[in-house]
Amino acid sequence: MRRFQFARRAPGRRAIATFWWDICQSISEGFLRVAFGLRVTGRDRIPREGPLLYLSNHQSFVDPAINGALINDRPFRPFARETLFRGPFGWLIHSLGAMPVSGGGGDKAVMRAAISELQAGRCVLIYPEGTRTPDGTVKTFKSGVALLLRRADAIVIPIGIDGAFDAWPRNRSKPRWRRAIECEAGEPITSAELLADGVPAAMKRLEEEVDELRLRCRARLRARFGPDYPAPGPADQAISESAP
Repeated sequence: MRRFQFARRAPGRRAIATFWWDICQSISEGFLRVAFGLRVTGRDRIPREGPLLYLSNHQSFVDPAINGALINDRPFRPFARETLFRGPFGWLIHSLGAMPVSGGGGDKAVMRAAISELQAGRCVLIYPEGTRTPDGTVKTFKSGVALLLRRADAIVIPIGIDGAFDAWPRNRSKPRWRRAIECEAGEPITSAELLADGVPAAMKRLEEEVDELRLRCRARLRARFGPDYPAPGPADQAISESAP
């Protein structure tokens, strides 16, 4: 049973840590399916071995759980704002391997930890926009992504989320229950392929890949619920169309 292939799924990580991740992943996925009608697409595109760098757009507070519901085979260490590492919730995310980040996410110690994870053949999740979107659109990626691409030689998995902004936008203290969410993993891309035309081209491609996946999620939500969900607005426009 592949769930118990701990050495393959997270090389060098303690089996109990991966088993704990599995428990939390299963519980959160079940909750999200009931509370938000979550649907995921593209699990079969995620490689079973090797270092993986998951890059996802960031729409809501629950995005790490949404990403975890999609990624059920290769556990990841996520980046998380340092202010979240307090109390029971702080203990929980720490136990799942979250790495505390201050400011805009450029902490050198955190970047070194992420590079070490990838060089060990494990997986890291980052939100390259650096913060939750204010309007549902994908914003310009931060430069730290390029450092990981150059130093870790990882396979990149672009991920798109949509519906989460409508379910729990950053200006609300509580979620809107039963607002549906979709999440999709794209095709894997090697770092060498991304960097072949230079860093600016790599960043632009990643932004567009993630945004295309987000828009595909949006189209599936519209097919399920009609043209008014997710609510029409700036997020109907692709990043390539809004760029100056």
